[in-house]
Amino acid sequence: MLRILTIHTASLKKYLFHFKVFLGFTIVIFSPSCGQSEPAPDLFSLPTVYKVGKKPDEIKARDMNMDGFPDILVSNAGSDTLSYFEAIGDGTFKTAFTMNTGREPLAFEVGDFNGDKILDIAVSNYGDGNISIILGQKDGVFKQKANIKVGRLPIAISVGDFNNDEKLDLAITLRFDKLVIFLGMGDGSFKMGEVYKASGTPAHMTVGDFDNDKNLDIAVAFNAVQVNFLRVFYGNGDGTFKNPIKILGGKQSSFITQHDINNDGKNDLLTSSSMHDVIKIFLNNGKSGFTPTEDTAAEKGPEYIVPGDFNGDNIPDLAVANRRDASISILQGRGDGTFIFPHFNYPVGANARAMIGEDFNDDGLTDLALLIYDRQMMEVILRKNSSPN
Repeated sequence: MLRILTIHTASLKKYLFHFKVFLGFTIVIFSPSCGQSEPAPDLFSLPTVYKVGKKPDEIKARDMNMDGFPDILVSNAGSDTLSYFEAIGDGTFKTAFTMNTGREPLAFEVGDFNGDKILDIAVSNYGDGNISIILGQKDGVFKQKANIKVGRLPIAISVGDFNNDEKLDLAITLRFDKLVIFLGMGDGSFKMGEVYKASGTPAHMTVGDFDNDKNLDIAVAFNAVQVNFLRVFYGNGDGTFKNPIKILGGKQSSFITQHDINNDGKNDLLTSSSMHDVIKIFLNNGKSGFTPTEDTAAEKGPEYIVPGDFNGDNIPDLAVANRRDASISILQGRGDGTFIFPHFNYPVGANARAMIGEDFNDDGLTDLALLIYDRQMMEVILRKNSSPN
């Protein structure tokens, strides 16, 4: 049976569309299945769809206006803009406010860069080779402070206090095998720090204290052809990093994140390979590094991974956005770094890529928001407050 989908437009009115099977039309259905005769549990409500810019690439949830509800930011690489969706608090959002960026904003980060306790934005502009610093104001307006030249083709960006001076710094990966550090001055400006070689086409990174020495480290995924490793740059605590440790495992990884997937108190690394249809878990051994597990089979084109307890058993699961088969997969965790098969699959819009998890309606459950890359759409999918069984 064909479902009805609610679409939000710029006027905030809701229009109902029946999507028909016809050449040239997109079918957006949300009827769960797991590829078996038994249907997947009815965990999610129908998605609400919001308009974004062209080629949306990155999505994050932060309470930008400090009202207690997570807002959503989206970078649109094809429109050279940033979309800001202000949360209403019930799982819905106001029509996006649009900010101009540099050319091809592939990624961005959020933090208080000038010490005024208001969140700011750092945007990585792939086409310009720079970072735009956009400062938040008390009246809810954003003001662009400066563009920082970082080098050719910046891809990913992360924030953290790498030199322990209580000011946020930036880490940027460049397409041509570099990791660049910029140290924050605390007033919204940055000075260039060290540049590190990162051969293998760095794609994505995650920041955390992986060896429990109170200094932030950086784990980088690489997506060059034939690459089957990660690199972890362990921090010295002064804004510099040791020579990276190569961790074998993971094929042409397009995404990396972290979570304590085996409940041992240490954050593990999780990667996806959209080219090889696998998820890879690297268990954190503390000071001795990471141990790769066996490949976890995924659906077609896994991209972003959102860890969370989606079946209510207090064991970490994974939600995975699958680009090539237009679905979200829920991988139920066993608590040891492995997952139950088959996975539960929930159809979404075609070419799903970036995805985040957050409690958007304040019910204590993790909801999802994801970007449909070639449809200029964002889907917000709320968890149902019911037993998965």
